Amino acid sequence: MGEYAGILKKAINHYDELYQRMSDTQTVQLIDDTAHHYQIIQTGWDQHSRRIYTSLHLSIQNGKIYIHSDPTEEGIANVLTEKGIPKSDIVLEYQAPTLRQYTPYAKA
Repeated sequence: MGEYAGILKKAINHYDELYQRMSDTQTVQLIDDTAHHYQIIQTGWDQHSRRIYTSLHLSIQNGKIYIHSDPTEEGIANVLTEKGIPKSDIVLEYQAPTLRQYTPYAKA
């Protein structure tokens, strides 16, 4: 898990820097090494409404990386495979379980 956690933290740092340059919202990294969750949230105002949303959410469960939310253009799963993580260790959790069988990634 240590190797995967390091890769996820680097990815979170990379996207956090990008989001800070591209947006007028505040970005915050939420890293929980105990529960193995890695997130970026963005906060800001849309006229008179407060907006808080998760931009990127990854976790490690049962030795696999779960992608809960992925707004990236290139797809964080592609980035992770380029870093050497096998597709069999990546779960596209944002996809319905019944649809995961049609992807090259792990079902769960």
